[in-house]
Amino acid sequence: MVHELVLWIQQNLRHILNQPEMGSGSGKCTFAANTAVDDGLWMTLLHLDHMRAKTKYVKTVEKWASDLRLTGRLMFMGKIILILLQGERNNIKEYLILQKTSKVDVDSSGKKCKEKMISVLFETKVQTEHKRFLAFEVREYSSLDELQKEFETAGLKKLFSEFVLGLVK
Repeated sequence: MVHELVLWIQQNLRHILNQPEMGSGSGKCTFAANTAVDDGLWMTLLHLDHMRAKTKYVKTVEKWASDLRLTGRLMFMGKIILILLQGERNNIKEYLILQKTSKVDVDSSGKKCKEKMISVLFETKVQTEHKRFLAFEVREYSSLDELQKEFETAGLKKLFSEFVLGLVK
C-alpha cells in the first residue's frame, strides 16, 4: 500500500503543486476553472516494466484506448514497452486509472494482477510540430533506429532522446 501511495505521489505531485490555491473567502472548488486549461489534445508517454500475458494485455490496452477515444502507439522493442497516448487529458487520466486498478497481467505464479510497474515518462499538451495519430496501433520494432524513426516521424525526436534512450542503457 505504501508503494502504491509513493507511485501515486510521484505521478501526481506536479499536478497538485501546479493547481492554483483556493481563495480563503469563497471556499469554492477550483476544478471547474481548471477544466478549461485542460482543453485540447494531450500526449503521455508511459513505460511498462514487463508484460507476462502479452496477448490479453494488448487486447485490454487496445479496448481501453478505443473506449476512451485515445490514439497513439503500443511499442515493443526487445524488453522495452512504451505506450504513447494522445487524446483529451481527462481520458488519458481515466486510462491511467484503469491501467493501475484493473487486473491486466499475471504474476510469476500465474495469478491475475494489477499493473504496479508503470511509469509516466512525459506528459504535455500536443504541440503543432507533433504528428496527430489517427488510430491506436500496436507495433514491434527490431532495432533502436526503427523506434527512433517512429518518434522522429511523429515530431518527437527530443522526447526520444530525453526519455527513451535512457531506458536502453
